[in-house]
Amino acid sequence: MTPPIGPSWSRFFEEFHCRGCGGQEAYRSRARGFFERYVLPLLLLQAVRCERCYHRSYVLRTIPALERVQVRKQSQSHAGDSRSVARSESEPGSRVA
Repeated sequence: MTPPIGPSWSRFFEEFHCRGCGGQEAYRSRARGFFERYVLPLLLLQAVRCERCYHRSYVLRTIPALERVQVRKQSQSHAGDSRSVARSESEPGSRVA
């Protein structure tokens, strides 16, 4: 008779599993403060954020986590200029200098 197949302890050290939604993809999260910057690495932990629900947690460094994606925002001055020109042209009775 074979033993029943249950959850393996090795999966605990190899896969991410979100406690909030059950998601399996995680992104690295920035360190917040002294504890996360200096103490977590000594404990072989890292801060991660779930891809689906954004729940933040600490996991072992052996669990792979995706790198953060840097998104650049357009500067507010360029976006504001185009709106003000379009608004002034569309308003009746407005003068364009």
